Amino acid sequence: MPEESFRIVVVDEANAHHVGNVFRSVYGEDFPVKYVYQPEVLWREIGAGRLAAALAFAQGGRAVGYLSSFKSTPNFRLWEAGNLVVDPEFAKTDVASQLTKYYFSPYMRSMTDSDGLFSEAVCCHYFTQVSAIKAGMFDCALEFDQLSGESFKDGKSNRAELARVSCLLNFREFTNPVERQYLPVRYEKMLRGLAAPLRPRTFVAAGTSLPTEGMTVREDNYFEFAQTWKIAVRKIGADWAAVIDEILAEALRRRVISLQITLNTACPHIDAATGVLQGRGFFFGGLMPRWFGTDGMLMQKLFGDEPEFEKIKLYTPTARNLLDFIRADRQAVNSSG
Repeated sequence: MPEESFRIVVVDEANAHHVGNVFRSVYGEDFPVKYVYQPEVLWREIGAGRLAAALAFAQGGRAVGYLSSFKSTPNFRLWEAGNLVVDPEFAKTDVASQLTKYYFSPYMRSMTDSDGLFSEAVCCHYFTQVSAIKAGMFDCALEFDQLSGESFKDGKSNRAELARVSCLLNFREFTNPVERQYLPVRYEKMLRGLAAPLRPRTFVAAGTSLPTEGMTVREDNYFEFAQTWKIAVRKIGADWAAVIDEILAEALRRRVISLQITLNTACPHIDAATGVLQGRGFFFGGLMPRWFGTDGMLMQKLFGDEPEFEKIKLYTPTARNLLDFIRADRQAVNSSG
């Protein structure tokens, strides 16, 4: 197909009905986030400040591409960039690149006054990772086996036919963190390295014991279709060990494959809390910048088959070094258990 120019515009109330058509071209009616098919609901999400999106129109007026960012973390001033969808008939054009360039333009960023923007780039191809790096983002965490390989319906993204697809978290920071942050001893060097390209932070040594009072405060996101469960822990309480045991029991009942727990680095008890997780088979995942306003540290546990490590595609040396570190940490955790 010859190259053509595309008209790229912000999604608004007048054009929101086109979004569903873009998703139908790839997923039919099966995309799990149903508001993309519901213009009124989608527009309400935009009006509430939880979603910002752009559409690409071909010269004939047909909507052929979509890209959005949305709120998905405990920090409402943090945006996730995702849901880049292109009509398969236009897959050989540069509409995806044009959408990405537009989306990271100053105009779009002015709509999203925020602490930062992150993406979860799939590791079954390089395109989204390369796009993130070109947009000034940095690799921070690697989430193993986060997605089902069967969910890739465009016929090309998962050519290796991975059963599960890992994701690389990339981040671009827009404001300065102000609170002091605590790092567990075992992962301090790696976390400092991952944070180095970001804005300056004040890191201090974490305490060595769990709190003797208070309850754990957490937020859960369970993605049944992906068999992935993400838990953000804002506060670590005296009940920490019991909470983790309850989570593990529930993960087995739910048949979770990827269990991810992000700890708030504002918690001085993070080192002791990390030790409890390691004792139950959790291993390192990386830095989750500004997850709570302060950063988060990702720990993860897998319940499925052995990850297909050799098929994970990673673009930057930072990402490849992170993979090596995580694999070694997972082996060490499993050996000590």
